[in-house]
Amino acid sequence: MAHHNHFVIRNDLPGALILNIEPEGAFFSLKKGEEVSVIEVFKTAPVTVKLTSSDSGAPILSIWPGDGEVKVKKDGVDVLDLLQERAGV
Repeated sequence: MAHHNHFVIRNDLPGALILNIEPEGAFFSLKKGEEVSVIEVFKTAPVTVKLTSSDSGAPILSIWPGDGEVKVKKDGVDVLDLLQERAGV
């Protein structure tokens, strides 16, 4: 039986929050006040959210999928699609 999970990550820090979307290793920066929705369908293992920091101390929030499918969306658009647009792909 599939389980569904949906939550919002909002950056209320004074500076940028870096999202690391795994397993792609895609980095996406959230400015103060910006947010993304995380939507997941999984069987037994849900998404894992891990908070770390870069060598310079910048916060990094990593999103690791469990045994299902995870989509991270900003303003209704998949973040991976936004990254491709920015890269000109």
